[in-house]
Amino acid sequence: MSNSGSFTLNLTDHDKRMLKMSGKVDKITKVAMFEAAAALKKDADELPPKTPHLHGNLRGDSRRSAKAKGNAKINPDWYPKIEAENLGSKILSVLVTYCAPYAARWHETTDNINWSEDGVGPKFLEAKMARKDLRDKYYGLIAQRIKEELAGD
Repeated sequence: MSNSGSFTLNLTDHDKRMLKMSGKVDKITKVAMFEAAAALKKDADELPPKTPHLHGNLRGDSRRSAKAKGNAKINPDWYPKIEAENLGSKILSVLVTYCAPYAARWHETTDNINWSEDGVGPKFLEAKMARKDLRDKYYGLIAQRIKEELAGD
């Protein structure tokens, strides 16, 4: 502190640590989002309306891929092959899709279908995200992973 009552504060070390932490959070978040997407897919198979499976292998046909807005680059390969890239303040999302040509028909159908199993029905994936308790579960998985990974930093 000088005689004039002003002072200078050097935040160089703080800034370096914050940049390092930001990059670490981005990496952890990507992994955590893939894990949350796996939980979403599992719930789609086990909670009504469940994924149909009598004809074909729709329950085993899903794929998770990362999408980002802005100039962030994400490796679209399956988890755990995720490239660690700094997203900064970019928006990251994970897309759960099905490859079978009939998947969209079963998901979007409004027809009166005689499903082969109780609890099977349309919107088997989308219905999970419409439920607040399940959304909270998926977001909680992401938050918990970040908290665990950052413990001790």
